[in-house]
Amino acid sequence: MHRYLSGFNILEIGGTGDGNGISITDSAINIDLGYPGYDGRTLPFADGSQDAVYTSHCLEHIDDYRNALQDWFRVLKVGGYLIVIVPHQLLYEKKVNQPSRFAGHQHKRFYLPSTLLNEIQTSLPLTEWRLRHMRENDDDFDYDIPPLIHSVGSYEIECVIQKIPSYKYLNELLSE
Repeated sequence: MHRYLSGFNILEIGGTGDGNGISITDSAINIDLGYPGYDGRTLPFADGSQDAVYTSHCLEHIDDYRNALQDWFRVLKVGGYLIVIVPHQLLYEKKVNQPSRFAGHQHKRFYLPSTLLNEIQTSLPLTEWRLRHMRENDDDFDYDIPPLIHSVGSYEIECVIQKIPSYKYLNELLSE
């Protein structure tokens, strides 16, 4: 992930860093509900001002995922990266239907790679981004742990979207 976190203007949405309160990079600004000027919907940063936006285990807590993805994308520079990490439905939740076994009603949605990509595709302009990385991270996951016991190891989906210049001619084709 660190190759996508280059630059000086990096936002870390959710502000939890590595889980121990340490930011994902030295220059990352942690954004959470208490951040000055942040109302939970609109980031207090200018359009196209950020090199990267990173969020880990946050999107599943947000009711209006479309607004969140659109706002995170809005602040990205062309060439910048949106890094989204969410818990994997089959590795973390270990069930099909809500509520979450381990997070209750705090998790608004469950994710498979296809459902995460669908949310991105329906939220962002198709001609302004490209998928650069998607991975089911099960590093050190213990497949022998039964469903009612919390998983050990990694149990997430990693997704990296790069903002590209708007593809003018493709926009015209899509509007036909």
